[in-house]
Amino acid sequence: MLKKLSTLLFLCALCMWAADFWTTKPFTEWNEKEVTKILNDSPWVQKVTITTGGGGSGGGFGDTGGKGAGGRGGGRGGGPQGDSVNSDPGIDGSGGGGFGAGPSGVSVSLLWQTALPVRQALAKRRFGAEAGTSPEAKAALDRVDPFYVLTLIGMPGSALAAAQGDKKVALVESTTLTVNGKPPLKATDVQISGGRGTAAVSFLFPKTTTFTVEDKEMEFSSRFDKISVKKKFKLKDMVFNGKVEM
Repeated sequence: MLKKLSTLLFLCALCMWAADFWTTKPFTEWNEKEVTKILNDSPWVQKVTITTGGGGSGGGFGDTGGKGAGGRGGGRGGGPQGDSVNSDPGIDGSGGGGFGAGPSGVSVSLLWQTALPVRQALAKRRFGAEAGTSPEAKAALDRVDPFYVLTLIGMPGSALAAAQGDKKVALVESTTLTVNGKPPLKATDVQISGGRGTAAVSFLFPKTTTFTVEDKEMEFSSRFDKISVKKKFKLKDMVFNGKVEM
């Protein structure tokens, strides 16, 4: 009997050890290392690389299979919800060089800015020990946003021309979220924050479609003038508190 109990306790401890911390402890107890992991190396942020086909005008954003934001450079600015995504040193990308940066490309990151774990991590970083008691933090976390917001962090400043003026309309129209068996969800707006060197480009999608683990895989697709970006997300990895968080 004792042997079975010991084995059961061991298995429980093993499961707890293997589980992601965001499923086993409240965000108010996350330390800075854990906050950084949410914002840089979690299912809600993925890395892609701008490739230019040897410096030409064509090319695209290749799926590198990696995760995380880049370095600590870049512009400053707030996201669509007022959360300072691009100004946060923990998730800023370090671009530079533009689309012709060379054969190795430029690394940027895709962040689900409206996903609850991301918003909790930003609240924890901003308010620290008061994240669980601050009325301002509570208001931010309780806010119901009518959009899914997916943000490209660390975009080269030269990319902004493809997101402004007449080209902005084409960019919005080319941007979709797609899963098998459902019509593509089209973006309704794009917002830019940042300055010299790098910037954040946020795409807003109306929450008219609900996504679940049964949808399995989602693809984000967009096109900056002649440069395309595509990235697939496994929705089962983005489950938080029993539902897909985006």
